[in-house]
Amino acid sequence: MSRVRGCRMGFAPFVASQVRYVPSWTWVAQLGIVALMLAAASSAADASLAKLVVGVLSAAAVLVGVPTLHASKLNGVAELEYSCPNNAASVMVARLIVLGCSSALTVALMVGAVASSLDIGALSVALYACPPFFCSCAGSLVVLRRAAPSSATVLCWAWAATCCAVLMALASMWPDMYGTASLASWIAAAAAALAWLVREVAMLVHAASVGLDAFSPHMAKTYH
Repeated sequence: MSRVRGCRMGFAPFVASQVRYVPSWTWVAQLGIVALMLAAASSAADASLAKLVVGVLSAAAVLVGVPTLHASKLNGVAELEYSCPNNAASVMVARLIVLGCSSALTVALMVGAVASSLDIGALSVALYACPPFFCSCAGSLVVLRRAAPSSATVLCWAWAATCCAVLMALASMWPDMYGTASLASWIAAAAAALAWLVREVAMLVHAASVGLDAFSPHMAKTYH
């Protein structure tokens, strides 16, 4: 037993080990989103259009990590993970860290592309990208926590599409949405969306740590 404890993997190496379980198409898709943003930023004649596109693509970038985040429930291995030293909660946290960092890097690259193309401050561009990104993330976590695995991916797509549609509707109804005077509104929106995201991350991890009854109730019924 002492030998097993001594060989047990630490949390940091465990997080790093999760990278190899992320499908390769995830990284390809994220690079494709960045490439699409580069093309849009270099060809957009209207600065407001480029700012709108970075918000839309930031919301859409969240969907790349959805299949990996709920792979345990989708493949029916949540119960097996609960019996492992690094259980379902540890796996969920590790995946959130890996995919969260890669998604944040994707958004940062898109923000840099728009800021460089339009010759404006990266901080203001980040304010345009963060609220839709945070809202898309938080809503997707709600879906992954509550929906059945078979419908979760489709519902996440629907939620991201809703975020994009709302953003485009606001841009059409509020022409000065990307003006300097509206930066205070973007700061407030980013803060509120971030608070929602933090709450949903905590609730998802808590559900995974409680057990099958909370994390995967449709599976728990079969074992009662």
